[in-house]
Amino acid sequence: GADRRTSEGGAVVSHTCHAHGCKVAVPPSMFMCKPHWFSLPKPVRDAIWREYRPGQERDKNPSARYMAVQRLAIARVAFKPHDEEAARVAAYYLVRAEMWRGRAIAEGAGDPLAGLVPS
Repeated sequence: GADRRTSEGGAVVSHTCHAHGCKVAVPPSMFMCKPHWFSLPKPVRDAIWREYRPGQERDKNPSARYMAVQRLAIARVAFKPHDEEAARVAAYYLVRAEMWRGRAIAEGAGDPLAGLVPS
């Protein structure tokens, strides 16, 4: 079933798939629901796992490298050929992926998108 936990204020909190507009409940350690996850190219899925740090879903402190790859993945899922709105949504996430990429490089952590996007 849906992952539900109680916040400090007592409200029920659930975690949903990170795909833009998807409301499918997934465990907090999962990035996307199964259909969205498997729609990603394997190198992108591998990069998500490579950059994931166990516990980041609890402490809400993912690395810049993870955020860059995560935003790229959301953009990949959002993009649909011949769909202007989908292109706008994808562009929004691509801009953020590049922002996080720059932050990771500036921190000396290397390029998290190397091999995933044209250089």
